[in-house]
Amino acid sequence: MTTTENQIVARERAYTDVDFSFRENPVTGDISLKRGDRAVKQSVLNILLTKRGEKPFDPNFGTNITGQLFENFDPIVETILDGEIRTSLRNREPRVEVLNVTVDGAPDRNKLDISVEFEIQSPEAPIASVSFSVERLR
Repeated sequence: MTTTENQIVARERAYTDVDFSFRENPVTGDISLKRGDRAVKQSVLNILLTKRGEKPFDPNFGTNITGQLFENFDPIVETILDGEIRTSLRNREPRVEVLNVTVDGAPDRNKLDISVEFEIQSPEAPIASVSFSVERLR
């Protein structure tokens, strides 16, 4: 009598998304796709840079990061932004688990530098990050 080991293997998911540069795929002529962690990073940035209420028919999509630009930057505003980012990603992007949010304010220039570190939910569980700045336009 032989014994066999049953292995439980997570199915590898190939995350894909439309490339927002809308470049043409040179082989197929279709719009290019982003795959893997690049697709997830694009989705995270899309969620965080969309103002709440900006997306038609989904007024709760996005964040209110730009609404904090003209506030006096202090630990309270930093905590509000941290919570806003974590809540938006928890509700809208199930493929990531946020590990760390860093917010650096430059109140004299009305600018926020934001960095989000997250783990992508896949068998490899890579850790990725996105960094961006939000500032007022003249």
